[in-house]
Amino acid sequence: MRAFPSSLVLLLLVVLAAGQVQAQTVDGVEQAWRAWAAQYGRKTSGLAVVHGGRVVREAAMGREAVGEPVPVASLSKAVTGVCVAGLIDRGQLSFETPLSQALAKTMARVGRPVDPRLSTVTISQLLVHRAGLARKDIVNAPLADYLRTHTARRTAFDVQLGWIFRQPLASQPGTLNVYSNAGYLILGAVIEEASGRDYESYCRETVLLPLGARTAELNPAWRIMSSYGGWRMSTADYGRFYQAFAPGNPAIGPQARAWMMSPEGKRVGSGGVHYGLGTFVRPTPTGGGNFWHWGAWTYNLQGAYDGTLNASYSVFAVRLGAIDTNMVVHIDPRLDKGGATGELDRSLGRAAEAVRNWP
Repeated sequence: MRAFPSSLVLLLLVVLAAGQVQAQTVDGVEQAWRAWAAQYGRKTSGLAVVHGGRVVREAAMGREAVGEPVPVASLSKAVTGVCVAGLIDRGQLSFETPLSQALAKTMARVGRPVDPRLSTVTISQLLVHRAGLARKDIVNAPLADYLRTHTARRTAFDVQLGWIFRQPLASQPGTLNVYSNAGYLILGAVIEEASGRDYESYCRETVLLPLGARTAELNPAWRIMSSYGGWRMSTADYGRFYQAFAPGNPAIGPQARAWMMSPEGKRVGSGGVHYGLGTFVRPTPTGGGNFWHWGAWTYNLQGAYDGTLNASYSVFAVRLGAIDTNMVVHIDPRLDKGGATGELDRSLGRAAEAVRNWP
């Protein structure tokens, strides 16, 4: 057997040791993200890692820049969910408040739903996608025609509520879990009526700024998506916001947190997963649970009121409660669901759990 020079053996041991040390730091998380991007041919992306409430890593590649606000699509639902939780903890709403009460003023202005069952839908049913709304999203269907003659730069809550109120429900409220942008659009209107303020400023001032998400705003080009998909902020700021789900964080009070962590009436499929305040939840023995959500938006409309509307991106956020770590990834263009999404989740999780020396 060939003998290697002792100097070469020593060098190899040093290299291996250095790699192991690097894997045990937050560098390992960034390496996992970069390796995933290379594997799936993604050249524009951003990453943020928050540990113990502090941003410990920001990175970007391609056209994305560190600290640049990016649209977060359906990750906006968690912002809406936490904002609703605050109204409930302050006694301005309850989880069982029906829309006939929560939107009484709005219905007087917009008109009542053609399906009387929608008036009986509760805040809880909207939050967990069990309001009986159609599987084919009521909000997205008429959007193209509307945007040909109207701007996407206004929230247009009343207009979109009109689209929803003119359609019959697809199922009995409280029975089926059907993911819905329309439900979270309704919750945005509920926030406006309960607070007496516009959705953006209220959620920004009561939820996002206190959590340190200073770049957060409704995307000026897509404010119409508002409470179901309209927010943008840096990946680090979304990581800061996601700390709301850490045990004891004051952004979610005891009443709303207890409701969020209970799977009763919220289960999604199997595997101990349920849907809470705008995000998926898996309770764990330690750390208060794991939380995650994917978001994506693709749109291409020529001749719109605002000119050509062209957007394509995906975004992913995950909180691993046992290690008090939040990770956020933005990807441009949109990532099709499938093996790539699952692999990103697994790669980030393995890398974060291997860290022994956080900054």
